[in-house]
Amino acid sequence: MRIDHHLFLAGALILLVCVVPVAVLVPLARRAGWSDPGVRRPVLIGAGVALVLLVAQLLAVIGVETGQLTDADHSVLSWFVASRDSWATGVAIVASALGGTAAMTTLTVAAMLVLLYLRRWPAALFVGASAAGAALLVRGFKALYDRHRPPKSDQVIHYGGHSLPSGHALGSIVVLGLLAAALVPALRGAARLWVVLGAVALIVLIGWSRLYLAAHWLTDVLTGWLLGGAWLALAATGLVLLARSADRRREGTPMVIDMESVDAR
Repeated sequence: MRIDHHLFLAGALILLVCVVPVAVLVPLARRAGWSDPGVRRPVLIGAGVALVLLVAQLLAVIGVETGQLTDADHSVLSWFVASRDSWATGVAIVASALGGTAAMTTLTVAAMLVLLYLRRWPAALFVGASAAGAALLVRGFKALYDRHRPPKSDQVIHYGGHSLPSGHALGSIVVLGLLAAALVPALRGAARLWVVLGAVALIVLIGWSRLYLAAHWLTDVLTGWLLGGAWLALAATGLVLLARSADRRREGTPMVIDMESVDAR
């Protein structure tokens, strides 16, 4: 019996998006102390945000499939093509490169090395696994939706492959969001706000660059942000649980008394 390729792929993606996070987050929540409201709250918030974004992503895809968002896609593309100039084109090319696979992979590896240096190896492995999962989501959903890119006559740089969702949008929101989530707890005051604002600005700039270069339709970028945001919500929840678990271990470590020092006194 021949299994429909798209049905099999959809099942695999549901497994990745739903089952795998549950299988990871449930044990982490137990280790962190599920009875603690400080543990339950981020889990419920993270799961709720992920669910809302996944539903929004599904509605966007339905809008694309039914043609309800076609006019918006073409209108935005036409506006960007008509508004191009040499300065903005240069910025868009640089921003697009910053959101590419090579740059995001380099950034992820650098973050993992820093976390390993700080002896936070569970967080380092978690960041790496989350980034790898985002890459699988891009490949899987692109193959599932099988959408064509904007016309090559409108593209500044010719791109191949499928269009929906935008890999740059999805990858950048996951990687930059994870880095911000890992940095914020170690910062104080205004530094936290600047890190978050910087990550958001770069994510928006990368998404803008893909529209400007006509590498993607508007709905490709929006879907990438929604799907990547859902994955980020789950991954950030995992980082919070890892931090809570580490705090719990430190608090439960018994005090060791040096008896020789006591006797000497």
